[in-house]
Amino acid sequence: MNIEETQKLVKKYFEGKLDKGGKPYIKHLEYVSSRGRNETEKIMGLLHDILEDTNLTANDLLNLGFSKEIVEVVEILTRKKGESYNNYIDSIIMTKNEAALYIKKIDMEHNMDLSRIKNIQIKDILRVKKKYKPNYEKICKALKRMEK
Repeated sequence: MNIEETQKLVKKYFEGKLDKGGKPYIKHLEYVSSRGRNETEKIMGLLHDILEDTNLTANDLLNLGFSKEIVEVVEILTRKKGESYNNYIDSIIMTKNEAALYIKKIDMEHNMDLSRIKNIQIKDILRVKKKYKPNYEKICKALKRMEK
């Protein structure tokens, strides 16, 4: 599957879904994808939430023609039901998968951008401060360690 086919797939599966700011969720996926450093990462960016937010499985993605590498990263980026956000981030870091860490970093940068929300509430500010910022810093540190 190439980037154009992947875009069609995610548009189909995320049609009608909105983000916290009330915008089409596909815009978030396209943003993460746009920051990918190559076509593979762009595809990973488009797919990063597909297993978590749709009924598709990893096997479905493989059967659709996505590479094992892409599916592996998408699985790493999929938060398990009942898993705390902190444990989820730690599990990504433990894989030492550079592409997964990079995609998660971009995802978190976009999720922390409060300008995407029309009427910012205290809960939005607290979510960024308590949930995203500390975990974002952990992801950035893990990426820096890999650069050395």
